Amino acid sequence: MHDYRPPVTMDWLMDDSIAPGAGVSLARMTLAPDATSEAHRHPNCSEAIHLLSGRIRQRIGDVWHEMTAGDTVLIPQNTVHQSRAIGTDPAIMMIAYSAGTRLYETDK
Repeated sequence: MHDYRPPVTMDWLMDDSIAPGAGVSLARMTLAPDATSEAHRHPNCSEAIHLLSGRIRQRIGDVWHEMTAGDTVLIPQNTVHQSRAIGTDPAIMMIAYSAGTRLYETDK
């Protein structure tokens, strides 16, 4: 039997659906080694990413930034972004949004 885990997972810890009126959203995101999230934007909120473990390349607009555990970046509202795990370990991030219900638009 195989223990399948999706390449990208989001565990929601707080948002308006969990605590009505929270006004913020908080999630733990895990990227499997070599996984990349899809390019997307949030037209109604900014996003702060804090890397708990692993290494990633974080796209913000047209620029890619390399991050290691302990690094934090802010993604402005409506800015295209995506995360790519690098190395052999999963990347685990804590992500905070400045809205209780975030809007999500893919960049296609």
